[in-house]
Amino acid sequence: MEQSELQAIPEVPARLVFMGGQASEARARVLERSGHWRRAQMLKDLALLLLIPIVIWIPPHFPWPIVVAAVAAFRAFNHMREYRTLLSLHGPCPKCGTVQDFTELGRMGNPHKVTCASCRWDLYVEVARASEAT
Repeated sequence: MEQSELQAIPEVPARLVFMGGQASEARARVLERSGHWRRAQMLKDLALLLLIPIVIWIPPHFPWPIVVAAVAAFRAFNHMREYRTLLSLHGPCPKCGTVQDFTELGRMGNPHKVTCASCRWDLYVEVARASEAT
């Protein structure tokens, strides 16, 4: 995603929570994924199956169709469970106080875990869903 497209997505409040209960306020850019987007991505991933008639001719012949089918299924499965995508996260670590841009971006888990680059402790990100935000 280009920088101009990223700037068009508004930042929302987020909380970084340390396992001891300490928390700090952060700012995040989260993209809510629709069911239509997830199905479209899944179909694109399953289009890899069209490569099977081609890769069957690459020696050794037997494993390549299995590899292509496994990669297509893995990618399709991951896209189908991507309800939210974390695009950026900026804030202070609740343990050491270092303000940073976190690098663990992509499909948001529940809870989503990030690691502080300074103290190397795991933190959990809490971002309200768009339907819950006021």
